[in-house]
Amino acid sequence: MATATPTYNVTLHHLAPGAVAAGLAYPDEQLPAVPLNQLREMLYALSELSSRLTIYEPSAPEIRIKTDREVFVVRTRYRRLCFVGYETTLRGEEHSVAYILTTITGTTETAKAPEPRISERPAVASSRSPLEAPAGRFPRWAKIAVMAVIIVGCNGTAAWMLLRPPNTLAPKFTLMTPSESATLLAKVAGEYRTGSLEGDRRLIIDTIGTARLAKFGPNLSPSQPTTKTVRGALVDGQPALITNDPAAVVLKDADTIVLFGNTYKRHAP
Repeated sequence: MATATPTYNVTLHHLAPGAVAAGLAYPDEQLPAVPLNQLREMLYALSELSSRLTIYEPSAPEIRIKTDREVFVVRTRYRRLCFVGYETTLRGEEHSVAYILTTITGTTETAKAPEPRISERPAVASSRSPLEAPAGRFPRWAKIAVMAVIIVGCNGTAAWMLLRPPNTLAPKFTLMTPSESATLLAKVAGEYRTGSLEGDRRLIIDTIGTARLAKFGPNLSPSQPTTKTVRGALVDGQPALITNDPAAVVLKDADTIVLFGNTYKRHAP
């Protein structure tokens, strides 16, 4: 009997359909049954898009992939893909599409991106020496030397940024297994508030591992919304939730949690 082709529940955040463009104007797009080939194409499109993004890009493009085991998040960082939660494992290495799909599917990913086309131009013969410059112009050897210094400096800076320890607001933690994390999320899920006045904060945690933060404005209208992914972990031997930042959501009791120094109480509607 033929095996059913696996599909994935995919959410595009701040991304155009197909992940070909990024921007705040693009609403979250829910794709409930995405086959592997389509998921691969979107990841390669996001990889190509990330190479063109700058530090001034206001949006935070990401692809969330939900399987029957857990939720995976792929973002852009330093003009590359960032497989959230696997930064320590891949520190200093590229988060490739093949590695991401291998981790998500649990099988070896052999498909590769299309090879880029390389245009070739016939060489033009010249009797001038490669290092010779016309009179009154900057010598070519000096240009080469300057370019070499710039390249070495850029590569050194990039290596330092990739290899330096990441800044973190979370204490040392140990991630739970997917089943343990799912059990903890089912227990903690709900709406929490620091208060019910303008300026107070709200935090909604769901069972699939998404935490939505907002600040109350006039008439308790939510503003400054932020979405994070969370996963069960042990901090000093005690259950907690770790965000993708990462930061720790401390569980004080069944109805009280602490995040970024703010105490939230479970809200009973």
